[in-house]
Amino acid sequence: MEDKKSKLAVLDSHKIEPSAGYTHFYETFSRLEAKSVVAPMGEMIASPQGRGRLGRFLIKGLCDHYRGNYNPHYLTGLGSALWVADQYWKQAPIVINTFYQYVDFLFDSLKSEG
Repeated sequence: MEDKKSKLAVLDSHKIEPSAGYTHFYETFSRLEAKSVVAPMGEMIASPQGRGRLGRFLIKGLCDHYRGNYNPHYLTGLGSALWVADQYWKQAPIVINTFYQYVDFLFDSLKSEG
């Protein structure tokens, strides 16, 4: 992946409800705003079912937003983020930061592709 300046993401997951379903998730995803997508993930990563649902939503969101010329790092980065979530789910700040870094990279790249 490319070099990127680090930034502190302040996410207030207590004020945002987890997505009720994929339609709601994709509406948020398609706005390409990393904080909006990542903020409700805190509750989703706490259970195996939530992590599975989150993974399905992210994979489907990426595929539904596909425009034919994706950088392969979009998928390898997602795979890495999902692995971190599976292995370190008890350490929510690590997982949330991982997803934020991935989604921020993805959305910055998608915005620059036009």
